[in-house]
Amino acid sequence: MKILIISGKLELIDKLSDSYAKYYSRTKHLAVDEIIVLFKGRVIVKHYMSKKHKQCGMKLYKLCDSKGCTYNMTVYLGKDRKCVTPSMTATRATVIGFTARNELVGHKLYVDNFFSSLALFDDLRTETINCCGTIRPNRKEDTEEFRT
Repeated sequence: MKILIISGKLELIDKLSDSYAKYYSRTKHLAVDEIIVLFKGRVIVKHYMSKKHKQCGMKLYKLCDSKGCTYNMTVYLGKDRKCVTPSMTATRATVIGFTARNELVGHKLYVDNFFSSLALFDDLRTETINCCGTIRPNRKEDTEEFRT
């Protein structure tokens, strides 16, 4: 029963994302970020993040423009085993998924240190998408040359 409820809500989020893409014209400056939607009921995908203002709820990844309007979003349901490989992290797969679906050629994408990595920046550069973000120095996938 819980899976049916979750899949129904995911279909709603997919329909919202499709509507955003169809009817909304985005600006050139876009940002990818994670948010917590406050939710106190029972759900399988509830998360707790102590550093966020709303600490407990459903975790969403969103693609927003400079005006603050949501252009695309996905619900975090745990590590996506289909997209994750030793060379592709879950966060990188999320950003690549947003860019593949939305044809962001020539746009400027801003990410925080949760999403950013050298490999992501290289992937986006090959797709002619400008990307800016802070990189964590202790990321596993980044080279030793970068850390020094």
